[in-house]
Amino acid sequence: MKVKFSIRYKILSVMTALLIAAICFYLLLAMRIFKQDKTELVFDLNKGLVSTLSAEVETSLRGASDKLKLYALLSQGEANKKAQHIFQDILENDALLVQIELYERTSAGELSLVSKVTDNGFLKLYNIDENYFSKALPEKRPIPFEAIQSSSMGVWNASSEGSPPLLGLGISVIKEGAKGVPEKMMAVVGYIKADLFLKNLRSSTLTQVFVVDSGGKILLHTKNDLMNNAADYSKYPIVSALTENKVTNGVLEFSYKDKNYLGAFSKTGFSGVSVVSQVESEQAFLAVSHLVRRSLIFALMVSTITFIATIFFSRTLTKPLNSLLMAMEKVSEGDLDAVLKVKSHDEISILSNSFNRMTSDLKSSRVQLEEINRELENKVIDRTKKLEEQNRAVKEAQEALLRTTRLASVGEIAGRTAHEVLNPLTSIMARVQRVQKRLGDEISSDKNLLGEILKAWKGEFEEKGFEGFLKSLKEPSQINPGMTLLQEDLNNIGTIFNRWDEGLNTLSSDTQFLLQQAGRIEKILTSMRSLSHVGGQRQQFKGHEILHDAVNIVADLFAKNKIQLVEGYKAAENDIFVDRDELIQVLTNILKNSLQAVLENKSPKSKVYVETSCLDNKLVIDIVDNGIGIAPENLSKLFENHFSTKSPDLGTGLGLSISRRFVRAFNGDLFLVKSEPGVETRFRIELPLHSKVQEAAA
Repeated sequence: MKVKFSIRYKILSVMTALLIAAICFYLLLAMRIFKQDKTELVFDLNKGLVSTLSAEVETSLRGASDKLKLYALLSQGEANKKAQHIFQDILENDALLVQIELYERTSAGELSLVSKVTDNGFLKLYNIDENYFSKALPEKRPIPFEAIQSSSMGVWNASSEGSPPLLGLGISVIKEGAKGVPEKMMAVVGYIKADLFLKNLRSSTLTQVFVVDSGGKILLHTKNDLMNNAADYSKYPIVSALTENKVTNGVLEFSYKDKNYLGAFSKTGFSGVSVVSQVESEQAFLAVSHLVRRSLIFALMVSTITFIATIFFSRTLTKPLNSLLMAMEKVSEGDLDAVLKVKSHDEISILSNSFNRMTSDLKSSRVQLEEINRELENKVIDRTKKLEEQNRAVKEAQEALLRTTRLASVGEIAGRTAHEVLNPLTSIMARVQRVQKRLGDEISSDKNLLGEILKAWKGEFEEKGFEGFLKSLKEPSQINPGMTLLQEDLNNIGTIFNRWDEGLNTLSSDTQFLLQQAGRIEKILTSMRSLSHVGGQRQQFKGHEILHDAVNIVADLFAKNKIQLVEGYKAAENDIFVDRDELIQVLTNILKNSLQAVLENKSPKSKVYVETSCLDNKLVIDIVDNGIGIAPENLSKLFENHFSTKSPDLGTGLGLSISRRFVRAFNGDLFLVKSEPGVETRFRIELPLHSKVQEAAA
């Protein structure tokens, strides 16, 4: 069908697009021209500013230099004292210099301070010691004597953290004799107040101004940290340009750290000192940005009006399109009887006819597909029955496997629980046996002694009466000559009292120990409820304190078997981030393994060592024994579950496996370093130091 009215003539939105393009082109052109004008203006401003400040800095430095030279010439011979008074008055009324120092070269070739004058009012104002300029300040900002002598003068940054802003100025002076022969080499050093300079640097709110020396280091800067640290700006683009350029003044547009700058520089002509001014391009062109934003708002208003007009004029296009959309929705819902009627005589009319033909073809295809689907349904039913039978078999196998897995998990939990509970339980039994022995020996002995004293007193009292009883107590003791019976009895009672007091303290400590071990058993049983959970409530602890607690737990077992346990803590830093009970569980497990190893060795020199050190930001814990060691064929199986060389009543084979899991949960590791039977078996635990863990997180 021939198109009478093309759809492109109805797309009035093209007008809006052309209008927006024209506005954008105008804005870009205007912004470029305004930016160029603004750049030249900023360059002129910066250039004038640095030229003015450069002249002021040069004038001030030359004036100070002249005063230093005059001081060097007048501070000689008999005129020295008079010059001191004159320059003392000058400094107290000078707004620039605060101290002048004169150095002379000695016979050994070193420069020695021979005289100085100081502005005492400045010292009081800033609460500075009178020796600050001669001792403290040169240590922070050394005087560059070599540079002063090589170039006859030098300027350096004398500011530091916590002190007033200062500049150092030094000149080299040679005293000549009557015949013009150099007699003496001198250096005059002066310290200049930087407040006035900084005030001038801060006078401009738009630009940032700073002063650098011939090497590109900061002399004066509005930012205190850069000035106090004498920041090195030699690689800074504009500073590099002024050092490489022979011109006195210049401007430069440059980029630094993803920021664009407009800058200017001016050399003072005094010892390579230069003044630099810069401003961020973004800040300089802020007015341009405001203009662009206002223009964009205007363009948006015009575009909105044009768009509204386009909507009204495009209704003749949208109406047939809506009809086509509704017909397509019916087809998508399965209604293939939908017929589209469009009388617009344009491209949409051709599209609607094509749509009607497509729905007719789809309808005939649907009939054919329905017949094919009926055949497929019968085949699917047969295949589904077979799949159901297969799924039932797979499900039964999965259930059997799940039951087996659950039984294995229960067995592992039971084994782990038995092994881990055994450690604190063994410690509890050893401590209870010690308490029982003490009760049987000491308390029974004390009870018998008290009984004898009571029996003797009662017998004396009943036989001789009260007076006779008192008289008999004054009789001398047959066991302890020099003591009466009363003194002997009171001494015995006092001894019993002290022993009972000590025993109560020991009993309290033992009770606390038993409660701690019972708490460990409770925590072990709670944590064993989940196989996947390792690493409880971790906190910061002192590793040496945890080690000492672990040693205290097994100390009774070692003492009972007469095995020496030696502690040697050499680590300079031992703060770690762990679960205390879990780490104690690991340590006591390894210590008991070492105890069993040395007991089997049956050597009279058997010992167990606990040592610490620091290595690669880690706390290293070594547990060493000289027991029977580990057979070579068992080295690769040490950390496997259920592997043990002990009898079933001594071990389950879960200890080292669980211990390694705990340590690795702390981001550490547990491994065997070496094993030489009868000589040394060394297990090592490495744990990251807490300070290094914090640095890595940051």
